[in-house]
Amino acid sequence: MTPDFQVKEISLVKLFETWETLREIQADNPPTTLALYRLLLAMLHRAYQGPRNEDHWEEIFEDNGQGAIAYLNQWRDRLDLLHPDHPFMQDPILPLDKAVPIYALHTMSTSQVFSHEHKWSGYSISLSQAARLLVRLQGVDITSLRAFYVGQSSGNRSAVNTPTINAANVLVRGSTLKQTLMFNLMRYDPAAEMPSVVTGEDLPTWETSSYAGKPKKAAPQGYISYLTFPWRRLRLFPDHDEVSQVAITMGNSLPDKVSDQQWECGIAYREDKPVRLWRNAESRQLWRNADAFLLTTEKQHRPRIVDWLADLKSEDLVDDVVTFQIFELSADKAKPLSWSWESFSAPIQYVTDADLAQTLKSAIAIAESHQQVFRSFKGSPYFALAEVLKNGDPSSLANALDGESRYWATLDRAFPQLLNALPQDSHTEANGITYYGNQELPAWTQTVQNAARQAFTESIVSILTIRCELWHCDL
Repeated sequence: MTPDFQVKEISLVKLFETWETLREIQADNPPTTLALYRLLLAMLHRAYQGPRNEDHWEEIFEDNGQGAIAYLNQWRDRLDLLHPDHPFMQDPILPLDKAVPIYALHTMSTSQVFSHEHKWSGYSISLSQAARLLVRLQGVDITSLRAFYVGQSSGNRSAVNTPTINAANVLVRGSTLKQTLMFNLMRYDPAAEMPSVVTGEDLPTWETSSYAGKPKKAAPQGYISYLTFPWRRLRLFPDHDEVSQVAITMGNSLPDKVSDQQWECGIAYREDKPVRLWRNAESRQLWRNADAFLLTTEKQHRPRIVDWLADLKSEDLVDDVVTFQIFELSADKAKPLSWSWESFSAPIQYVTDADLAQTLKSAIAIAESHQQVFRSFKGSPYFALAEVLKNGDPSSLANALDGESRYWATLDRAFPQLLNALPQDSHTEANGITYYGNQELPAWTQTVQNAARQAFTESIVSILTIRCELWHCDL
């Protein structure tokens, strides 16, 4: 996407030639967008074998993509979508009888909610769309039954969720595509086991034969290997300049009890589980998880790319405001439920100052605690109301009145003011420790209490109105 919001298709080489003048990547859908960013980061890490430290990161920034262009030209054959021997991201031995129509990819899960095509539509896609589809299927895809691999007629054929599913995936956004890619270019120093241990040669999959061969359980050899891990076996069957069929089987998966957390740098974790914005069919406002993306504590770890961002800020290499683009595709086993593509900005002081981030966490906890007003447990306002109305199910009454939605909507508007005011509300004690929120936290508590009171009152107005009409009283 250009600065004036025009969308155009360009080659990989052209991307790095013009990334200073491009705004962002906007693919066919958010899952594909995320997968493309991860692919480009793998290419940058491999091209520069870094950044090993902040100085190397600055050198890469100043190189302005020339090393990446040289790498792409060196491996041009392996990036060829239609190469006869090693087509990009494909397994050349998959036969046509393993193929399904492109539209059928949407129906290989237990839900067809994202399917808008059918067998009578003659649906096909361009080669550029097919290239993006390959990247997406390898990077962001849910569990589903696939065809048996060549020579296989029984046993498991279920492709596993990629680690990007059911997790809030964080991208640090810049004002240009170059800045966005560079801000997400994690420190890569195998000698220091950063960001992960390297066993053997840490190569992107297109430099190896990993896209071919019988699927197996195997651990990535390093971070670059992880970013290009062959979660699927794929092969396109083009007809002139279009593709209407693709063969797809299960691919590799991680060994049992091996967690992707040791490689993943764009996901926050609580108690070793990915932070999520969606659970089942219920969403959660992004800001209510803001501390997970900004703060590391004993049982919580922000994305490691945010740790690296703090290191870059210490060398004054990034701006004073950080913007996170957060993507999540929520699925229940093989059923896609929803995706979200949201962003929020915060002063980068939250990234560099743990005490400030902890104060923000406390403010969010205050809001979370007051949501109990809208629950239906014994002694809650809705429970008492149900008893007065002789309604046998307090939970049904609470759900019907839905004061909680009003409550969070009010705080949605109030939270940005708190976010920007907290860094200014500080004082330093004689012991040198800086404290935040002496004025803002009490004010926020009052805001939360008022929001809860108002939301509850508004939720029961309809009941009060009906009762007053029956008793001919003034409301």
